[in-house]
Formats: sequence, C-alpha cells, structure tokens
Amino acid sequence: MAKIVCVASGKGGVGKTTSVVNLGSALTKFGYDTIIIDGNVNTPDVGLHLGMPTTGTTFHDVLKGDKSIFESVYVHPNGTKVVPSGINMWGLMKLSRNSISKVQKLKEYCDVILVDCSPGINGEAEECIKASDALLVVTNPDMPSTTNALKTIMLARKHNKEVIGAIINKQEGKKFEMSKANVEEFLGVPIISVIPEDDKVRKSLSERKTVVDAYPFSKASVGFKKAAAHLMDQEYETIEKGLIERLINFLRR
Repeated sequence: MAKIVCVASGKGGVGKTTSVVNLGSALTKFGYDTIIIDGNVNTPDVGLHLGMPTTGTTFHDVLKGDKSIFESVYVHPNGTKVVPSGINMWGLMKLSRNSISKVQKLKEYCDVILVDCSPGINGEAEECIKASDALLVVTNPDMPSTTNALKTIMLARKHNKEVIGAIINKQEGKKFEMSKANVEEFLGVPIISVIPEDDKVRKSLSERKTVVDAYPFSKASVGFKKAAAHLMDQEYETIEKGLIERLINFLRR
C-alpha cells in the first residue's frame, strides 16, 4: 500500500510546488506509480507548473462531495498521475474537518502519493498533514525559511507523523547562507537533498515542464532525483545506472 507524503513548507516562495512536481516526475521515471495531489486548494499551482488543463473535475469537486477522488485523477504526459485543484477563485472554500482525508482511497492503486500542502501553519496545512503518513519539508538556506520549517515539523509531530527530513532548495553557495549542517542541526531532521539555484528550473517552468523532464542532467534535476531516490530508500547512483543500462540495451536492439 502506498505511503502518503505531505510536502510542506513553513512559508511560501521556497519552491515547494516545484519540488513536488519534480519529485513526482523523478519517481515516475524510476518506475514507481506516483500520484500528485494539489492539496493547496486556496492557491493551487500544480496544474500551472505542469501545463495541464484547468477545466474538468478537480480536487475542489471531490472536497465538495460532487465527484469521487477517482474521477479527479489525470495522467500527465510524463506518466505521473495528478489530482489538480481548481484555479477559479469562486471555487475557494474552507475545508471541513478531515475532508482532505479522501486521498486515502488512492493508497491501494499506486506506490506513492505526494501531497502539495498549503504553505504556512494554518488549518488547511494541518488537514494535509493529518491526512498523510509522513512529512517532507522544503526550506531555503536562510533563517526565516528554516524557522518556519521548524514550526511545520512541530505541527507534524503534534499529530504523531513521521518526519522523513528536509530538502534545502535554491542554494546559491554564498557565504551568508546557512550551511547544510546548520539547517540540519536547527531542524533536527536529516537533509535528504540540497537543490542548487539553477536557471533551468525557471526555464522549464516557462515551458510548462518539470526540470527533471526537460533538463534531466541539470544540477537541480540531479538534486530532485536524489531526493526522490531517498524517499523510496534507494541509492540514486544505483537507480540512475540502471536507467542508463536499460536505455543502452534498448538502443542496441
């Protein structure tokens, strides 16, 4: 049965949604049946990142009880399954208690579910965390982002959720940035990957693709693939070597 991983951040702008869509793409490439849920129902961006249609059944329809969760699943061209939220402002609503737990019904039909959580510490974020099995937090290498990430970790622990670790995103390698060791010590959780600042991320976004799909060997792409491998308790180098060997064998046929 799949594990539901809530991907969260203590504040907006750290690259949480970018992380979710790229983790999903990487996991799919690694052969895992992956579903992404846009749990950020008030300011949803997953569909915009992936260039997916904004019409049809969305997660909002599921939360309102108008549609089943199975009717809201779409298959992205890269193979990842996606449950988008509606971007129409008239679809905004307050979540009823435990309503987002409807994602649990998908656990028998895939290997892993990633929930793009609302940023910050609020009722919407708490519902996403409660409906998940584990938390993965995304932060930037600065004190405000890391401090707010710690609050998210504390919220997850309040609900007895496993905290897998953290991703440090947008690292520029500047002396004034918090180091990986500093962030790890501050948060008290392992850093599973450090994603460097990479123009290919913004370029791929303008192309409505993930950087893992568009630029698979870019610095950011490798960082996201390492994080994806960690989520499945795998070694990235081993998985990538296997993918390359399969590609070579395919071309030789």
